[in-house]
Amino acid sequence: MVLAAGLHASDDLEVAWQDYLSRFPMGVQTKSEYGLRKSLFSETHARIELHNSNAAAPFQMEHNEFSTMTEDEKQARLGGMKPERRVSLRQIFSRQLPTSIDYRTDACLSAVRNQGRCGSCWTFSATAVVEFGKCKKAGGTARDLSEQQLVDCSRVNGCSGGWEHEAWQYLSANGGQATERYYPYKAVAGTCRFSTSTMSIGAQVNSSAYVEWAGTVDTMKTVLASRRILSVYMQLPSSFFNYKSGVFYDTTCVPSNAHAMNVVGYGTLKGVDYWVVRNSWGSGWGAGGYILVRRGVDLCMIEDYSRTTNIY
Repeated sequence: MVLAAGLHASDDLEVAWQDYLSRFPMGVQTKSEYGLRKSLFSETHARIELHNSNAAAPFQMEHNEFSTMTEDEKQARLGGMKPERRVSLRQIFSRQLPTSIDYRTDACLSAVRNQGRCGSCWTFSATAVVEFGKCKKAGGTARDLSEQQLVDCSRVNGCSGGWEHEAWQYLSANGGQATERYYPYKAVAGTCRFSTSTMSIGAQVNSSAYVEWAGTVDTMKTVLASRRILSVYMQLPSSFFNYKSGVFYDTTCVPSNAHAMNVVGYGTLKGVDYWVVRNSWGSGWGAGGYILVRRGVDLCMIEDYSRTTNIY
């Protein structure tokens, strides 16, 4: 019976592996590379099966492109840096806040991007805030701005990580952010070629208030209610990479998995409060590129270092 159970499990794994290859083809592989990827898949598959078999689990996991990645390869798709301790917090004004806000379908929120194999999450998080803010200021005219400008110009080797507030400070001091058309994304760090005289500037950041710290649940909700979105920092648990649905809640935060994203709404699902979080791993990851993260518990620092910027 033990042998039969083992053979059945092996058959199930092989079926899952072949299904994965049909959905995420890896191209030509050496024998050793193929073996490595299958081994990584097997480990991920076991974790997913164990997690999803728990009826009390608050979220579900699934296979995606991360299922066969090494830890180093996953690190290349992060890039957040723990922000410096904020010196001041935004003042909260007493007001009645909506019970829920969700900007996922708002015309001012651009389609989910994919940072690729570049640790540039911070540029996508910073840019989304600028795009959304400018669109609202401009009466609903959508913007598509250049993350590559921030990768190349705001710090040395932008693919090795950075800070969103540093990106906004750069934009406020250097004439603003070019449109994607004039400075397209390459997913590699290059030489800065930004020019205010030859490129179309899509948005400019207020130089006297380029960063506005939130840091609390009520302040974050207030920012969202004022028709702006937030940049957040998280130390991702390993399960985050294979999120599928539900309200994510895993307290095994990993400091080396530092990642920047955007909070674009909040709500409640089956009595559990959540943030609507926009990622930069493409629309094929998670729930169309988004994840619902438990609200009110500062999960992996999502609330503590939240911030936004001011556009003019």
